[in-house]
Amino acid sequence: MGDSVGKRTLMNLKVQVSMRVLTLGAALASMGLMITNREVASVYGIAFEAKYSDSSAFRYLVFAYIAISAVTLFTLAWACLAVRRGGFIFALFFFDLLMTLTALSAFSAAMSEGYIGKYGNTHAGWLPICGYVHNYCNRTTLSLALSFVSFLLLFVVTVLTASAARRS
Repeated sequence: MGDSVGKRTLMNLKVQVSMRVLTLGAALASMGLMITNREVASVYGIAFEAKYSDSSAFRYLVFAYIAISAVTLFTLAWACLAVRRGGFIFALFFFDLLMTLTALSAFSAAMSEGYIGKYGNTHAGWLPICGYVHNYCNRTTLSLALSFVSFLLLFVVTVLTASAARRS
């Protein structure tokens, strides 16, 4: 019986580590794409530059993913300790839940900004800009997709951690 619990604990550790590494990769890729996203376009002879720092929602996404990456690195090491010592698992669950909610809020804010950039808002008189800055919009879409993948991975990690906390 003890051998089966040990195997389950080792499997949980392997899954936790791999999910956290994947989360870190998706978060860093999303953040990197957003930070380097910039395009200059000319509309009716007037040049304008589209960059992530012009949008508070995109800046929030970048800063949130800086925090998420740092905490994910921290919890990666902590997960190894928590699997060996049951007392750390609830604290690990708390950090996982906090990062999952942060990822969800950052993704939601950036997604709403991206939607307005792509489709505009006729009621407010905001025109879509993606017709003028195709590459900027494509990179933003890819960054948001990676951000969503990161959120999903964090959600799965949170569920796994909650399950481990329940068993301990």
